[in-house]
Amino acid sequence: IEQQAHKWVGFWDLYYLHPTDQSYGEMLAAGKGRCEDITNMISYGLRANAVAVGSDYTPAWANRDNNHAWTTVLGPDGRGFTRQGNIAAKVYRKTFAINRDAWMYKAAEGEPVARWLARDHFIDVTDQYMEVRDAEVVLTVAPPEDNRLAYLAVFNGGEWIALAAGEIQGGRVTFKNMGPGIVYLPVFYDGEDLIPAAPPFTLELDSMKVLDGNHASGETTVTQARITTTKPEADDPDKRQAIPELQVKEGETYELSYWDGEWKSLGKRTATSESVGFDNLPGHRLYWLAREGSKKLERPFTLEPGLRHW
Repeated sequence: IEQQAHKWVGFWDLYYLHPTDQSYGEMLAAGKGRCEDITNMISYGLRANAVAVGSDYTPAWANRDNNHAWTTVLGPDGRGFTRQGNIAAKVYRKTFAINRDAWMYKAAEGEPVARWLARDHFIDVTDQYMEVRDAEVVLTVAPPEDNRLAYLAVFNGGEWIALAAGEIQGGRVTFKNMGPGIVYLPVFYDGEDLIPAAPPFTLELDSMKVLDGNHASGETTVTQARITTTKPEADDPDKRQAIPELQVKEGETYELSYWDGEWKSLGKRTATSESVGFDNLPGHRLYWLAREGSKKLERPFTLEPGLRHW
């Protein structure tokens, strides 16, 4: 059934510009669509054959650009997952029923809700895909007046995208069921922009490291770096192929930035070989190396002596 659905609806990235999912008739007529369309077609076929399935999605990958949607076969307990090749901070499942626990109902009257959470026909199923943990964040910036919600954002496609929310309580926010191995930025939403609410942090199952420039006594600080790649290899589930790592090219100009409330430049360097070097780095920060004139799909990273973590 899934193979037949892929024959009827092939992936074409032009359909990212389509404002909504296509109807069944539109998909058959066009023969092309985005991952949401393909997911819907597969779901139609499986449900017509008495197979219980859910439509799952992540608003933004945590290790690359773009987002994704897919079909998941559900068990008798209503749970299920489909293995993915990329890292997700959050996985949500579309629902027919209204979710009265949705964040749009927890926001203050008149408070805008970030795009991916301003809806009420979805539930959080992240814990069906991975081992998760809560992240407690101390806010270092006051929220917009009367706002009840703060968010966690991941870096995707050259910008921060909010995909998880929590209620502000006494200057702190606890974000439930977060995916590990990811760098997050706490933010507020004012209806137009995401406003940084605290320094970024890396989250592991057994640790949480705030990237604010501070470090423990005796901890080594990296002050120099020579970099050969700007983005690691990643999976492309839409095109069913791997996206190769992005290497530094001789003769190209690169800018290294670090996060301190915003991206602050550490200068530009022209690569004289297949690497580019920078000195006098502020320690224990989040860094981002981007080629001049690129689409800004390069990935941020942290540094430890002899190691770089995407």
